Amino acid sequence: MFSKGLDSLRNAISFRLALWYSACFILSTASLFALAYFLLASTLRQHDRNSIEQRLHQLAAQYQATNLVGVKKELALESRLRQGKPFFIRIAGPRNTTVFVEIPDQWAEFDLNRLEHAPLADPGALIRLPAKDDEAVLEIASLHLPDQELLQVGKSTEERDSVLESFGWIVAGVMIPMVVIGVLGGAFLARRSLRPIRQLIQTVHAIEAGAMGARVPIRQIGDELDELGMLFNDMLNRISTLIQGMRNALDNVAHDLRTPVARIRGIAELALRSEGEPTGSREALADCVEESDQLLQMLNTLMDISEAETGTLKLHLTPVNIADLLADAVELFQYVAEEKAITLSIITPAPIWLTADRNRLRQVMANLLDNAIKYTPQGGRIEVHAHCRQNMMVICVTDTGIGMTRDELTKIWDRLYRGDHSRSQRGLGLGLSLVKAVVEAHKGRVEASSTPGAGSVFTLMLPIIFAAERPAPADDPPNITRM
Repeated sequence: MFSKGLDSLRNAISFRLALWYSACFILSTASLFALAYFLLASTLRQHDRNSIEQRLHQLAAQYQATNLVGVKKELALESRLRQGKPFFIRIAGPRNTTVFVEIPDQWAEFDLNRLEHAPLADPGALIRLPAKDDEAVLEIASLHLPDQELLQVGKSTEERDSVLESFGWIVAGVMIPMVVIGVLGGAFLARRSLRPIRQLIQTVHAIEAGAMGARVPIRQIGDELDELGMLFNDMLNRISTLIQGMRNALDNVAHDLRTPVARIRGIAELALRSEGEPTGSREALADCVEESDQLLQMLNTLMDISEAETGTLKLHLTPVNIADLLADAVELFQYVAEEKAITLSIITPAPIWLTADRNRLRQVMANLLDNAIKYTPQGGRIEVHAHCRQNMMVICVTDTGIGMTRDELTKIWDRLYRGDHSRSQRGLGLGLSLVKAVVEAHKGRVEASSTPGAGSVFTLMLPIIFAAERPAPADDPPNITRM
């Protein structure tokens, strides 16, 4: 049990983040202190060297002015007055034999006899004479005097080593709480940074438990985790909308399928009861075929919409004269419009060709005109207008029908959606879904605007992939046909 809990902790992202943060913090702090120690040691070493060389040149000048006697008097006076810092001073003869030496009592652990046998250092270099206990070093600078004598001045590193040792203890004392702060800070920051991830996990668990309305809280900071939460919430909203749409679609399909299936069943039952009447049986079979065709039309339309939305719909692209296609569509629905005393007109420019699937565009125009005639009252007007705009073919179908509310406009492209006013009309609720799917399969788009009681405008925008424009003469008016 303990091993399992330890493995779980070790595999947790928060633990690894805290560990990495702590390691980086401790390493950075240790590197900073190491750099500070190096700079301090370098500064103290340079300071000692400068003081040694300054003292060396001072005594050399004194020796040249007053000889050895004057140097001794100066040192004796400084000793009585206790002025300056302690230095090791040695004057040697031409054969490196000691003529004069002065060393503070606390530096007695240095073996000065080794200087008489030691080779002379290069100019500017220091001789390092270790103490007998190897705890300190006597750093000595040398200078040749005019009478072939040698002047040496040195200083012990004991004071410098003491300062560096004290600094090391201070660093050690500071590092311990810094390590603790680093570990605690890493754990706090890791837990705080991963809070949105934990909230995301909690939301997923809530959804698994059936709370489909659960969403990830957004902190409104604007960082990547906020963006992840918003994307996740958007995905959940989309999924929820799709699920609701599927439920509505299934309800509508069940409702729309129940009527023709019930009719087929009723017709079949009547045919079975009317024994010995061939004419009645043939009429029953004809009715069954008609109802079956309606079911097949619904299923085929649903398949076409699905293929168009998934990009698998096969389009037979050919050059299409859009003016002729619109004129044919208007002519097809002219008789139905006249029955309702509706004025159906078309306004097109000179013939413009575009690459499209002729039959699919006919389906699109047929659905739009059929809807416009259905929902336009007697004496109304429907106008089809086409024009070019920035390499796009724009087709507008305008009617003076009953119009739609803003809420209905957002739903008319959904499969099997039928508004309140369309319940009394025959239809499958798939026409506008097919329109949108086919237009988007042509890399175009479709828009709708409407005012309740005033009418609607459906606008198709199709790219002119292939264009062979033949402009009309300047004196000719636009081709206006009223049917």
